[in-house]
Amino acid sequence: MIWSTIILCGLITFLIRFIPLSGMLSRELSPLLKNSFKYIPLAVLTPIIVNDLSIIQNNNFYLLDNYKLYAAIIATVVAIISSNILATIILGMTSFLVMSNLNIFL
Repeated sequence: MIWSTIILCGLITFLIRFIPLSGMLSRELSPLLKNSFKYIPLAVLTPIIVNDLSIIQNNNFYLLDNYKLYAAIIATVVAIISSNILATIILGMTSFLVMSNLNIFL
């Protein structure tokens, strides 16, 4: 039973990747479907980022000692103001390193 499930999942995964690349689908995608593809990175990355920013220990949610959250807020403000990815990454990482190593509260 387990081997048949593994083989079936492998076959489905292969077909999902092979069929669009093989040219079997000669139809053009609808504009609505093409337009919806731009939201996939946002939908995938948001839960990962929110989970990483939350510190939960012993069923308690910590905000005061959460340097990742403060650095993410700083990086978000920089991203909104400058629209520069390099500046966002540099200031976000620098603020996290400074706060976590020097124990600085905002």
